[in-house]
Amino acid sequence: MDINSIINDKLPAIMAWGISNGPKIVLAILIWIIGRVIVKKLSGATVTASQKVPNIDITIAKFLGSVVLMTGTFAVIIAALSAMSIPLGFIATIVGAMVVALGFALKGTLGDMASGVMIALFRPYTVGDDVEINGERGFVKSLELFSTTLVTADNVELMVGNGAAFSNKIKNYNSFGDLRLDMDFGVSYDADLNKSIDTITKAASADARIINNPHGPWAKVTALGDSAVNIQLRVWCKAEDYRNIQGDMSYRIKKALDKAGIEIPYEHCTIIPMKAT
Repeated sequence: MDINSIINDKLPAIMAWGISNGPKIVLAILIWIIGRVIVKKLSGATVTASQKVPNIDITIAKFLGSVVLMTGTFAVIIAALSAMSIPLGFIATIVGAMVVALGFALKGTLGDMASGVMIALFRPYTVGDDVEINGERGFVKSLELFSTTLVTADNVELMVGNGAAFSNKIKNYNSFGDLRLDMDFGVSYDADLNKSIDTITKAASADARIINNPHGPWAKVTALGDSAVNIQLRVWCKAEDYRNIQGDMSYRIKKALDKAGIEIPYEHCTIIPMKAT
């Protein structure tokens, strides 16, 4: 039997199936397309409406929006399958089997989802916070159902699984508003230490971004190094100023020590020739 005979033999059955099921397929596709549009709009509306509720900030609002998006997408899939006259009992059986299979295959993903709920409840960080999560530091862009998105200081976007975030150490640099910045400076062993400490604290105090909470700049000798006496400076500042002050303070202290005639030594060694015996 050649190909033409096969086509001629099967074509009536195919056309009959298409006429019978075509409208259902078209309806299912329309339900999927329109449903997805509606679900996305509902997700956005949830975020907007949630922000108007007292005690709900952008972090929880976006999290609720992602929950609505996923739940709505699942509902649209069920509606599309139902439009194709697939029995709901059969759909439930298939969904149940998929849930069991995915439960084994995607244990980590389900753990991310559970951790996302826990993060939303306990709020270890919120959108906009400067945090270090699982060794990665950046500003929180969003908290979704499965992951947290960070933006680093050099504008790189990072996605950290909520499971990895919740089960590891989280550092939040914005929790209390103010941060203490510690910096070490080395001066010569011949330097006047009282003068050095006074010069360093005065130079730090001249920075208007330094705050006196709980006290002003503090400096003490903390170690005797191989080539220098180490003086540690501690200052308090707003969390949003931390990085900029850290970048500016070394230059400010170096200029102040140079002006005061205080040497900042560098490592060196002295070679002593052995005497011939």
